Amino acid sequence: MQPTISRYASTADLLSAIAAAAALQRARPRLIDAWRPVEDLPAPELEAFGAELAAHLPAADHPASALRIRLVWQCTLRTDPDTAAPAEHHFRLTARRILAATGIAAEDDPAACRWALLRVGEHEVRLVAPLARPDGTVADTGRDRSLALAVCHLAETRSAGLHGRSRAALAGSTGQRPGLLPALPPATIATARTGRRP
Repeated sequence: MQPTISRYASTADLLSAIAAAAALQRARPRLIDAWRPVEDLPAPELEAFGAELAAHLPAADHPASALRIRLVWQCTLRTDPDTAAPAEHHFRLTARRILAATGIAAEDDPAACRWALLRVGEHEVRLVAPLARPDGTVADTGRDRSLALAVCHLAETRSAGLHGRSRAALAGSTGQRPGLLPALPPATIATARTGRRP
């Protein structure tokens, strides 16, 4: 699973880009996880969904200032199209671990940013998070690329260790499929954030 980080000036711009990406795959964006129960949220194609997701974003004084700040964060997660499509719970758990590792939305954190996970194809999801917190502060996403990559890499490494030998015995090969870690070790998070090993 490969993460790609990008930033947008508004949730409207980002959701439009996600809809376009899904259309290229002859699909529609589908909400599969969020900061609160999915069934309680509007459909992602509705304007109300974008407004609720962006509720804590500060109003831009001028459109140009929004373009400079770009407080709407996105992490695209893609898997190899030549492998079986991952189950949705794999995407959900990986996304939640990325949110926790980057500090955007730790589990049970009342000050967490709002976020949503949308599936745009069999092998692709978009993790979206406006970076404004309920208290008006902005989440620090320094090293977010390194941390997201560490989550995905450790998940795949663990999957290979747990399943590689049994699958090789059954299939006569060492094909691997991304797996998941119970948690990202604190030492790994510290290394990715500082660039130095403890």
